[in-house]
Amino acid sequence: WRPHRGLDIAATLGDRVMAMAGGTVERVYADDMLGTTVVIHHGGGLRSVYSNLAELPAVAAGDSVSAGDTIGSVGATALSEVGDITHLHFEMTLDGETVDPLDFLPLR
Repeated sequence: WRPHRGLDIAATLGDRVMAMAGGTVERVYADDMLGTTVVIHHGGGLRSVYSNLAELPAVAAGDSVSAGDTIGSVGATALSEVGDITHLHFEMTLDGETVDPLDFLPLR
């Protein structure tokens, strides 16, 4: 068991997932609970974490991305959230501490 540290954003299976800001892809891995995950380092200790992606993301560790670049698509790889509606699991960290993603996303 572990706490839920992010937002679940409802989406359709296969929807494109885009980088929220520019940075460098730090890790791409299969998380035991949250499925296929991409971590982007934006500088200054800020990282965005995208989980429950399709098994084959569009990026690899070391890739540079700009805001809006496609990094993968919404999948169904999160075993811990298999009963939930299809969604992107999105987290943010600052200096290793979880922060509220809503503080960094543009308001619509």
